[in-house]
Amino acid sequence: MDYNSFELNESIGTKVGDICRQRRKDPPFLIFEGGSNPHDFSFTILLLEMSIVLILSHLLHFLLKPLKQPKVISGILAGIIIGPSGLGQNNTFAKYVTPASSQFVIQNIGIIGFMLFMFVTGVKMDLNVIFKARKKHCIIASAGIIIPYNILWLVAICIRKDMDSDFVQFFAIVNITSAMIVTSFPVIYTILKEMQLLSSEIGRLALSVGIISDFVGVIAIVAFEAYWQKHNKIKRLVCYLLTIPGVTFLVIYGVPHVMQWIKKKTPEGKPIEQNYIIATLLGFFVIGFTSDFIGAAIGNGPLWFGLAIPDGPPIGATIVDKSEFIMNEIFMPFAYATIGVKIDVFAMTKFWTYITPIFTLAFVAIVTKMVAIVMAARFLDMSYRDSLTLGLMLSLRGQLEFLMCLHWMDLKIIQTPAFSMLVTLSIAVTFIVSPLINFLYDPTRPYMINRKRTIQHTMQESELRILACIYDQESVASLFRLLDFANSTTRNPLKVFTLYLIELLGRGAPLFIDHTKSHDEYWDNNNEVVHNAIKLYEKAHTGRITMEFFTSVTPHHTMYQDICEIALSNKVGFIILPFHKKCIEDENDFSTSIHRPGVQSANDNTLAHAPCSVGILACKSVATWGSFQNRASNNIQRQFAILFLGGSDAREALSLADRMMEHSDVSLIVVRFLTYEFKGDDVLERRMDDGVVISFWVKNERNEKLTYKEVVVNNGFETLSSIQSLNHSFPIDLWIVGRKHGINPILLDGLSEWSDNPELGVLGDFLISTDFNTTGSVLVVQQQILRDQEANHCTCL
Repeated sequence: MDYNSFELNESIGTKVGDICRQRRKDPPFLIFEGGSNPHDFSFTILLLEMSIVLILSHLLHFLLKPLKQPKVISGILAGIIIGPSGLGQNNTFAKYVTPASSQFVIQNIGIIGFMLFMFVTGVKMDLNVIFKARKKHCIIASAGIIIPYNILWLVAICIRKDMDSDFVQFFAIVNITSAMIVTSFPVIYTILKEMQLLSSEIGRLALSVGIISDFVGVIAIVAFEAYWQKHNKIKRLVCYLLTIPGVTFLVIYGVPHVMQWIKKKTPEGKPIEQNYIIATLLGFFVIGFTSDFIGAAIGNGPLWFGLAIPDGPPIGATIVDKSEFIMNEIFMPFAYATIGVKIDVFAMTKFWTYITPIFTLAFVAIVTKMVAIVMAARFLDMSYRDSLTLGLMLSLRGQLEFLMCLHWMDLKIIQTPAFSMLVTLSIAVTFIVSPLINFLYDPTRPYMINRKRTIQHTMQESELRILACIYDQESVASLFRLLDFANSTTRNPLKVFTLYLIELLGRGAPLFIDHTKSHDEYWDNNNEVVHNAIKLYEKAHTGRITMEFFTSVTPHHTMYQDICEIALSNKVGFIILPFHKKCIEDENDFSTSIHRPGVQSANDNTLAHAPCSVGILACKSVATWGSFQNRASNNIQRQFAILFLGGSDAREALSLADRMMEHSDVSLIVVRFLTYEFKGDDVLERRMDDGVVISFWVKNERNEKLTYKEVVVNNGFETLSSIQSLNHSFPIDLWIVGRKHGINPILLDGLSEWSDNPELGVLGDFLISTDFNTTGSVLVVQQQILRDQEANHCTCL
């Protein structure tokens, strides 16, 4: 048996797959009635294979998740296990589970999966990144392409005499080396999304470089296809060159006009009609057929079609939302299984001599690309760790490389041994690189600093920097009302950075806009209203409040990275976050309130990693606050209350309340809770509490708007009783409380059942619950956690 015999075997396998696919004519339960064997029917085998592929791929992903492995690895391994490299070696398994008659169908489902993957990825890609690319991006992308190309050509010249006759041709070497060198945006986007690194600094850089490299890769693929047509017949080349511009023109100029028409037909704030979505998906199949019919790679058409569809809401977001789940959970496991089933490690080892030159080129391409990226990043003054991380990210291999390998097999450029080697090398690289990225790069590391950025440590009559996070129009109103009572004056000015957070929908790369430096704006249904509200608020507080406006379009689970990054770079002392439950006007029932999707996890992560103090504002009723315009004109007196249970968070809350006390319309009640004979107190914490409380009292002892009292309790239930009593005595507009750090556990003893909203702490959770009858809003404060404090906390745990 020689190397070229694999071509004959594969054609025989295809013919066998077309032989006698029986139709079921027997009655149900035929195996119990002595009828035909279900394994005699290709449809039954197909259902069995579908079940095995889906179960095995999800099981492997669960097992490999602790090793930080992406889904692509588990999918390929599932295919390898049931293919000729695994259980397929057993004749009985191959006969009854993976016969040729069902493999034909499985492979076609897998190809549809790859086509859908390219289409959805195209919808998410924003080619404007190429035209907006900074010098840094272009240098890294160029270095990652030009340097490996030159080295690979030298290597190819040296080993060309040892190459197989099919591979030694010029166009084959160019195409395969291009695929090995060019970074694929779809691949790194998919894996970085699983790693939750899309919004990280290095992740954003890798995605931008990937889009630039992909642009070069598409040009290389089109050129290769043209050369391949010439290699067969000049007539084919002429037809190809005539049809490609026509299809490209239709996709680039025709489809966007249709999409704009659909957008105009859709009322603002309403979803795209289902008929338009169905028509778009039908166009995906038509363009896939067309690209295959004219001789282009089958993934090109869907990719171009996806690029022509506007990313983001409403059209791109709806298409991605309707397609992504079934693509990732159904079609892609079959796509990976199609690749895995074709891998034959035994053939690879048997014909290793023939494929050694291809392995050499592929290995050199991967290594030289990573080294070139690292060198370019170091040249641009990136740290060694970040440079290596970027090089590893841009070395990830996946779906696009697998699809190209299938295409090369169809063109008879490579056979099964070379295919097996290239795919195995790709998954080996991704298998090794993925955990290394997680080990080397922690996007939260810069946020935990040792420099104090808190309200308590901000000098009086100095600028306090606040980051106000906005999720929707309701959060704008509540945050501005709180800022209005923070007593901004010409002597105590506020520098407010407002960050409008939008969930990333229908696009791949996250978007961050500094509206003071960029004219580019990402509009959704709320953006213009929010932007105008910020401008009006700043204008009304000229001289006292200076505002800067940012917009971040990112997944919910990485929103905290943008929040922390802005707070760190702008030396913010206090972050204000809206609670994940919206207040309902004229109702005092948070159990029926509307949730802000994904906001709870964003708030949790911000509390854990913020480089400054954080406050979460929960509003139980809009009417309690009133608008800041009405408040200013009518001089309505507001009653605030701070519940001081001790600890760093309580001290930070008292420092904020101290600023509010200077506001002419604010009256404050301070209640300090103590235990009998200071039982359970941390002596150092109590001394620091005493110092802050005494300083506050000395400053405000003659202020008639201040009421101070101390309450001694034995357990958490007495603490709640005292709070209930205070609530019945005074109509409180705003409750201020420290979150959890440094609280004497006796003060909350017996209240462990209050855990519905742990980000608010035990007391904050009680204050916003339906058991506490108040319409007052709640502000939960957490003081900055320094790096040393976090280390000590982890050690104690």
